[in-house]
Order: sequence, then C-alpha cells, then structure tokens
Amino acid sequence: MKKLIVTILLVALLAGAAYAYMKYFYVEKPKDAFLRAASAAMLGDEEGFLDGFTEESRPLMAGLLALSRADDVRTSKRHPYYFLVTENIEDAQIDGDHAWLKCRRMGDQSNAKYDVPLVKVGQTWKIDALQFTGKEHVTSKAK
Repeated sequence: MKKLIVTILLVALLAGAAYAYMKYFYVEKPKDAFLRAASAAMLGDEEGFLDGFTEESRPLMAGLLALSRADDVRTSKRHPYYFLVTENIEDAQIDGDHAWLKCRRMGDQSNAKYDVPLVKVGQTWKIDALQFTGKEHVTSKAK
C-alpha cells in the first residue's frame, strides 16, 4: 500500500513539475507558433487558426474567412490560407517582442518570398495580420 501511495505522489509531482515548466518557463518559438496556426488551418480547425492571431487582427481574419468561403484556397490570393498555410519557413528574425518569418508558398516555382509578422503576447507568439503585406520586411540599414 505504501508503494502505491509513493508512486501516486511521484506521478503527481512529475505532472506538477511539467505543468509549471510549460506555464512559467517554456517560451514558444515564432516558427512553432506559426506552424501551429498553419496546421490548424490545414486540418480545418478554424477556431485554432484564429487563435494564432493577435486580438486586434482576429476579427479581420474571421471576416476574411467568412467572405472567402467560396474561393479556392490554392489560387485565390484573397483567401487567408493562401499566404499563411505553408511549411516553407526559411528564416526567422527576432527583434525583442516582434519577429518576422521569411516564408515561401508551397509549390511556388518562383523564388518570391514574403515575411509574416509575429508579436509576442505573454509567453507565446501571435501572427499580426494588420502588419502583413505579402512582401518581404525591409529594415533600414542606413546608420
């Protein structure tokens, strides 16, 4: 009986330690946050996809999803999934609470790349659709 109680206590302690680590110490990478939203879109989880966006840009994305239900995801640039559902992330630039992921569309024959802006909200990164242009992010290199 004592072994059973000790085993239950150890399992509870390990579970509590894992929860504390994930809640207070683990910082998600921008690439992981983007891939979580992209995989939710690929699986048809609209709510999971919208959860990957900042509070300010979530209503915009929900409206775009509603307006583009009849559009083909692969060819219509108006569809929110057109630019945001990709696994081709080539680079990540992190500058404090802002990050830009350099992406390329799946199956795109050209070398056209675009940057997806992310903002750190709490311990996770969220896509900022209000800053998304579909082009590469240019930083001023003049000093």
